[in-house]
Amino acid sequence: MTNGTEKSAAAGAPAPAASRARTEFARLISYIVFGLGSVYLSLRAGELPTSRWEPLGAGSFPQLVFAVLAVLCLITAVRAIIDIRKAGRLDGLLEGLCGWLKMRRFSFALFGLLVVYLGVLPIAGFSLATFVFLLITQLMIAGISKKTVIQSVIAALIFSVGLNLLFAEVFNVFLPRGMLFAG
Repeated sequence: MTNGTEKSAAAGAPAPAASRARTEFARLISYIVFGLGSVYLSLRAGELPTSRWEPLGAGSFPQLVFAVLAVLCLITAVRAIIDIRKAGRLDGLLEGLCGWLKMRRFSFALFGLLVVYLGVLPIAGFSLATFVFLLITQLMIAGISKKTVIQSVIAALIFSVGLNLLFAEVFNVFLPRGMLFAG
């Protein structure tokens, strides 16, 4: 005769294996992302100029460090794949991944918006780019209603144009004007 804990442990046995496979899959994705980032940074470090006094060049040490990180990420990614195969329970992995992405869609949208903001900043300048970024971000978070639009416009004006004026007039520091307003 079995007691209740043995029954629940036997019934829940596939769940830890599936959970372990999902965890290893998430780790695999992070290893791939960090590995690709390390390869990119290693290549960028190799582009640093050399000087007469540094025979290896200024970027040789960072290039070596990022190359080692990329190799370590590759090794751990292979190990994660082996662990996923050992767990053998990939049921519902795609649905779980889709649910995870759907649950965090606002985070990914905000991150994408931040990337666009940083890309547009040299062209549009601080005030315009920050105003648009803050307005869209606040409306995404708070939702669109008459009250939130008014509050978002006021906050975006304060933290874009007002901050630009504060830095220019008080601190005598000029934030990027952008190519649109440079001439």
